Amino acid sequence: MSTFANPDKAYVWLDGDAFRAPAGTELPTDLYADDLPEEWLAYGGVEAGFEETSEQAVNKLNVFNYRQSAYKVGRDPLVSGMKFRAVDNSEATLKTRLQGGKVTKEGNNYIIEKGIGEEFALLVRLDDGDDQMAWYSPRVTLSGPATRAAIDGKSIDGFEFDITALEPFREVIPELPEGMKVDGETGNKPGATDNDNPAEESPQQ
Repeated sequence: MSTFANPDKAYVWLDGDAFRAPAGTELPTDLYADDLPEEWLAYGGVEAGFEETSEQAVNKLNVFNYRQSAYKVGRDPLVSGMKFRAVDNSEATLKTRLQGGKVTKEGNNYIIEKGIGEEFALLVRLDDGDDQMAWYSPRVTLSGPATRAAIDGKSIDGFEFDITALEPFREVIPELPEGMKVDGETGNKPGATDNDNPAEESPQQ
C-alpha cells in the first residue's frame, strides 16, 4: 500500500465568495476578514462554485532535416480566467452585468443600459472549514456579455460570468508543502524583510 498519500494535504472547498472593486485596487491586507474594505463589493450567492480557466496555444515547430522530436516549441501568452454564476441581485452582480453601462430611472422603473466593456479588480476566496485559499487580479474584464440562466420556474435566476484576467491571477495557497522553501527565502519570519532581522553587530574592540 502507498505510504505517500495523505488526506490531510488534500482540500474539498465547501464555501467561498467573490468580490469586485475598481480596477487597480490592491489585495486586502486581511483578505479573509468578515468585513473587507468598503470598495470590495460582494457578489453574494454563487451557484455551483467557481471554475478557474487557462488557455495557451502551443505550437510544435518542425524542420525537414530533424526527425527525433519537435525542433522548437512556441507558446502563445497564457490567458487566465474565472467562471461563476452569481444569483443575488447585488451591486457587484449588477455592475458586472452593466459592463461599464448605467442604470436610469423612468417613473418608478429602473432601466439597465449596458456598456461595451469595463475593467475591475476581482477577489475569489475559498474555505473548507480549516484552510483557506484565494485568487486575486487587479485588472479583469468580462470575456463576453453575461449569460442568463434559463427562466423556467426550476432554476434560480442568475448570470454566468466568464472573466478574463488582464493582469495574471495571484493564487494565495493554503500553506507551503512541508520541506519546501520559497525562492529567496532567508529564514526570516513570514512577512519580514532583511531589515526586520538585522545581523548582530560585532562588539566594539
